[in-house]
This record gives sequence, C-alpha cells and structure tokens, in this order.
Amino acid sequence: MGLLTATPALLDHRLTVIDAGPRPGPGAFPGYRIQSNSTGSDFFGWVDPAGPFGPVLDDPAVRRLREHRGAFDLALLAGALDRFGDRLATLLPPDRLIREDPLVHVAVDKEAIGLTLASGRRIDTRALVLALGITEPAHDALAPWAARTIPSGRIVRDHLAALPPLPADRPVRIVIAGGSHSAYSAALVLADAVDAGRLSAEVTILHRGPARLFYPNMDAQVAEPHGPLEALPDLARDICPETGQVFRYSGLRHRARALFREIAQGARQGFTQRQIPAIDDAADLLDRADLIVQALGYQSRRLAMTIDGRPWDPAGGRAVVRPGPDGRIPLPEGSPAQIFVMGMDPYPYDDGALTPTGQYALRGGQILAALARPPAAGQPLPLAEPV
Repeated sequence: MGLLTATPALLDHRLTVIDAGPRPGPGAFPGYRIQSNSTGSDFFGWVDPAGPFGPVLDDPAVRRLREHRGAFDLALLAGALDRFGDRLATLLPPDRLIREDPLVHVAVDKEAIGLTLASGRRIDTRALVLALGITEPAHDALAPWAARTIPSGRIVRDHLAALPPLPADRPVRIVIAGGSHSAYSAALVLADAVDAGRLSAEVTILHRGPARLFYPNMDAQVAEPHGPLEALPDLARDICPETGQVFRYSGLRHRARALFREIAQGARQGFTQRQIPAIDDAADLLDRADLIVQALGYQSRRLAMTIDGRPWDPAGGRAVVRPGPDGRIPLPEGSPAQIFVMGMDPYPYDDGALTPTGQYALRGGQILAALARPPAAGQPLPLAEPV
C-alpha cells in the first residue's frame, strides 16, 4: 500500500493487485496488540494531496495517525491502511483487485512471468512486485528446547492467551532469546501482566550482541549514560543523513526502549539481561526455563518459484530476499524478467538512510522505468493480464 500510494502512476498501467486477505491495506496489523516502533507522523507524508489517494488524507482515521507524535497502537495504523485500501478498491476494476486468493507459484520463462493463485487461476504479467512480508520460523539454535518455545509474534499478537499451561505455585521461569524490538515488545506484554497481578514470572532476556537504542540525534545520545549492553553507533553507518536520527529503523523506541533501560539499571524486579556469544552458552538457563520466547529475527515469506522450469529460491539461500541495485531480484543466468521486491526485509538499507518516503519513491521509480522499456518481441504487454 505504501508503494501504490507513493507511486500512483502505477495505476496508469493495467495493474492487478493480489491480496491474501479479505481487505487490501491493513494486512496483519489488526491482530497485533502492541505499539509501533515508529511515530504516527512518519506515515503517508509521501501521498500527493492532489493525486488519486489525496482525499484519504482528510479521513479522520488517517489524520489521527498522522497527528500522533509518539508511540501508537498498531490498530491505529491498521485503521488508516484500511481507508487507503477502500480507496484503492474504487480506483481498480473489480477483476483487478483479487482478494483471499494468495499467489502460490511464480514461473519465469525468459521475460514472461506466469502466476498461479491458490484457486488455480492463472495470470500472465510483464512485471511483478513481491510484497509478501516477513515470517518468524523456528530457529535451529533453539531446536533442543522446541517443545517449550514460542515465537515472539504469538505473544505480541495474543498476549497471555499465547502461553501454554505454566506452573501456578511459583514464579514462571521465562527466557526471551534475542534483544530486538520484537523481544522487548514480548517483554512488555509480560511486564504489563506482572504489574497487573496476572502473572508471576522471572524473565531473562538473552542478548547475542549489544542492543541498539533509537535517539533523535547524536547530542541526545551523548547526553545519556550507556551501559555495557548498549551498542555504540557507527557515525558513518547508523545516523540517518536526512534526519540525523540514530538507529532510525533498528533501534528500540518508546516503551520498548524505556523497558530496556529500566532492566539495565536494575529497576525492574524479576527481569534481567544477559549477553551471550551464542545460544548454547545459555543451555543451563534454557534447560530450566518453563517457557522460551524466540525473538531471533525474521525471514522473508517465500513462495514456490521456477526459472525456465527449474526451482529457484528468490533469497538465494539467505534469510531475506534482497533486491539488486535496480530493485529487482537477481535471477539466474541473467534472466531479464522484471520481478521487484518491496517490504520483504525488515531493514532493507544497511545504513538506515532512506525514510519511508525515499524507499517507496526509489522502488516506484525503478518499476516505472522498467515498464517504460518496450518488451521483447512476442512477450506480454500488460503489467498483469488475467488469462
């Protein structure tokens, strides 16, 4: 939705949007009962008020989000995205907005791209943008304790309802493996439950490396004390050149950041932090744990792909699908097929330099440039044509 609202010129082509859910826009956000790791004012500044999505900026749900300066519940973002999805539905012919029929297979033959949906429907396209998001698969390092391990996303989404039956006659021993925003979002759920008297727990958060904390600028970073578990920013890589913000995307923000500092300063009873080189170094702790929360990162959500009849992994064996400098997935043997990627890597830019506006504008421009080039003789002309 960010890409389309930032690059409405894509609507000038024969565009088809395939959404696995019932409504385009909000995705999985309605199910996550946590706060964002950004601020509401970061969103939709890229929308041209005079463009086709401009009227949505005046919707109360969108205005509430954009006027929110601090942390906000993700439900607020879901509501705003829902309004943009409604607008998209008015801008596309009904047969070009496909809902609840996920894409399951991509077949590439030279420049031609053939899509197969779960229903069996086939679509031929000249260009494809994969925006499948990320997933949290079981991590190999926690395999010995798999029976007592749940992903952080389940706690973030379902809160205490995600927890299995736990001892009631003593504090529950919980280990959170990982020090990311997801880890501290799960820790916040547990901390809130402890404060409300709904849970008695001893929680240990395992860091494999120092934690990154967001700062509005380097002056603010210098002004605060820093413990051994906090990462020092690399001045050449970790400061956004547009805003001066430190650890713009990867840093802990808002309540997650506050909880990190509270635990690091010994002010949160029952919660401790421990840095370890590898998960196995905490085997004794994991063996004693009643519950382990996995927060060790994400992978791109994959689907089956074939290139000239042979299976192909778009991530090239890595955890995430990374596009080349032109925004496309690097395909084997120099295949000219136009397959772009959007939003399948939590941190798509190593230096955190581009704001969302810059990210969407960059990818949108790359797609439009590719569409401006004439296809090879005999190849399909439309961006997406149902067959």
